[in-house]
Amino acid sequence: MKLEEIKTEIPEVVFERLNRNISELNPPQEQAVKLGLFKKNNLIVSSPTASGKTLIATLAASKTLKEKKGKILYVVPLKALANEKYHYYTNLFKGLFSVAISTGDFDSNENKLYDKDFIIITVEKLDSLLRHNAAWISKVKLVVADEIHLLNDVERGPTLEIALTRLKELIEFQFIGLSATIKNSEELSSWLNCQLVESNYRPVELEEGILCQGLLEFYNKKRNLEFVNGSELANIGNTIHLEQKYNSDILDLAYNTLKKSQQAIIFVKSRRSAESLAKKISVLSKQFLDKNTLHKLKKISNEAENVLENPTAQCKHLGLYLKSAVAFHHAGLLNEQKRIIEENFRKGLIKIIVATPTLAMGVSLPSYRVIIQDLKRYSNFGLQYIPVLEYKQFAGRAGRPEHHSKGEAISIAKDSRTKEEIKKRYVFGEVENIYSKLAVEPILRTHVLSLIATHSIASELELMDFFSKTFYAYQYKDLSIVENHINSIVKKLQKYGFVKKENGLEATLIGKRVSELYIDPDTAYYFISSLEKVKTNHIDELGLLKLMCDSLEMRPLLNVKKSDYSVLEDILEQFSDKLLGNIPQEWDYDYDSFLRSLKTALVMYNWINEVGEDKIMEKFGLSPGGLRVKLEILNWLLYSCREFCILKKWKNLYRQIEKLRLRLKYGIKDELFPLIKLKGIGRVRARMLFNNKIKSLQDIREIPFNNLKNLIGKQTALNLKKAVGENVFDRENILNYFKNSKKA
Repeated sequence: MKLEEIKTEIPEVVFERLNRNISELNPPQEQAVKLGLFKKNNLIVSSPTASGKTLIATLAASKTLKEKKGKILYVVPLKALANEKYHYYTNLFKGLFSVAISTGDFDSNENKLYDKDFIIITVEKLDSLLRHNAAWISKVKLVVADEIHLLNDVERGPTLEIALTRLKELIEFQFIGLSATIKNSEELSSWLNCQLVESNYRPVELEEGILCQGLLEFYNKKRNLEFVNGSELANIGNTIHLEQKYNSDILDLAYNTLKKSQQAIIFVKSRRSAESLAKKISVLSKQFLDKNTLHKLKKISNEAENVLENPTAQCKHLGLYLKSAVAFHHAGLLNEQKRIIEENFRKGLIKIIVATPTLAMGVSLPSYRVIIQDLKRYSNFGLQYIPVLEYKQFAGRAGRPEHHSKGEAISIAKDSRTKEEIKKRYVFGEVENIYSKLAVEPILRTHVLSLIATHSIASELELMDFFSKTFYAYQYKDLSIVENHINSIVKKLQKYGFVKKENGLEATLIGKRVSELYIDPDTAYYFISSLEKVKTNHIDELGLLKLMCDSLEMRPLLNVKKSDYSVLEDILEQFSDKLLGNIPQEWDYDYDSFLRSLKTALVMYNWINEVGEDKIMEKFGLSPGGLRVKLEILNWLLYSCREFCILKKWKNLYRQIEKLRLRLKYGIKDELFPLIKLKGIGRVRARMLFNNKIKSLQDIREIPFNNLKNLIGKQTALNLKKAVGENVFDRENILNYFKNSKKA
């Protein structure tokens, strides 16, 4: 089917923009049109990565926008994916329709989105908006759920399941679900009342292979002869004898990739493995780089290394490897560093990324090869093989239509036995069914409160009626387990004072606020009951931080090493009277958990006392990216406590909590507050100014410009003087002024 044939269904300008790169619809896209994409039929599209699923959603959205009958919600599981889609649709719809992104601030109904046409949103943000009864939701006419197979994910799946069930109850809309190939796609389609578009089509041929002790064997088709060092190597059937230059399969394969002038993503199981392997590959990669590329990489390296005022050891390592066109990528990196890596991989400057599995879901990167070093990962049951679906997500990253005519996904096997297991399990194995993960009490209790608080539900009977419409109920038929959980949860919510039962179920004022704040009811009750005991007293910062770190939301907590015990026990002895809650004995079951919480709180205590990211990483093993994630969660929990203080009229606690939030935001002692808010002044410069007796705006006015310049640099000094109402012209500025005047 030609794109021209559906020209009248979408806005003319959108057609012209799409037609620059696409002239013909591929099989799943054509099938979607024939199954009623433009007739508002609901569709589940189940096909491999890079098979054009986004275009199907784009065509449906374009039709809806052309008709001007309502909004589009594009739901994604990750912020990184939201950002990628935002840039794509902003360019596609530029000058035609308004595109917005909403991924943060769970305490808002986002009224600013009321007039937006196309809204990209994370699953959690959608759930939050439903809890706030956002009025504009009623205007939604198309919902796209990207990566819908994540219903199978124990963390995000239940929230997506509840959000979709609620939307189906609230409004009428066309639904498009985009999924990787899954085994029970018909079951999912039936639950959502969708037509199924199922295809194995992939525009870029994907060859899956296994490298074992120098032999690289592909299974999808016979390969051409390989040429290494100008000599033809033996190709026995579909087996390639890889040049063994480094006595290591993974390094030999990296070398082979670089020699082919190709790019690769290598997936490993841990952050430590990612950094270690990136270091090894960076040693061999420089030989493939010309002077011009090396010059560009030096700039990239400097940018990534100096994201922080004081670079950590991790920042320096990343900078060093980037000079050789190699990067590691994991959750411990700062978002800005991830952006630098991803952008320059797309440009072709970075040749190899060694990544943890987080990179497998989300952003599109032009990788010719995907190399999977680790197919096992530690779980509660020890070292276990990863799911086939996850392997397929890894493999699907290889070969992008806009960059390659084919892609290669290569697993590493240490011996022939492992090779046969990988071949059987992954290359020729079937992906698993996806299953609802809804029947878990911590997940259920937050959604039960939400349903009651938004007046969606008024009785236990209505609760059960709602849950009977979920994917869980559709799959398992028997709701007895969920019913028992729900009855228990309702009683608990009544005990907490979050729900009252008179003529029916109704959320109390504080129960409604707990739901809106998007925290676990157990967490909220623990915070409120703990703060109740000290509402008129002063709380030590470490005590308040420890209280926050006791919550489920702060998991996973930092691990406690043997060397930590003596330090933590000294802290415990010093601060025991300042900690909230019970302190378990050493022989108690929860003592280790208590120490992990204390260690995590101690990191944050160091942060607000101006210990730098580099020292925190060295001392506690928490990377800058990991620290930022924890700080973001802590800020949200403290904000929630602040809201409880407002409702309870605990003014003294309110002030203490707000002060701590500010200190956490900037990582400073409170004496630096007047300085930290100035443009270009971070925690390091603020401390430098303070230590040189510049403590206020008045001090900045009074200090001579040259003295200030020597402390913090010329441009920052100029900005500060301007901020306090001074226009400064030093000798250099005056000379430049007259030079420019003369030229003019």
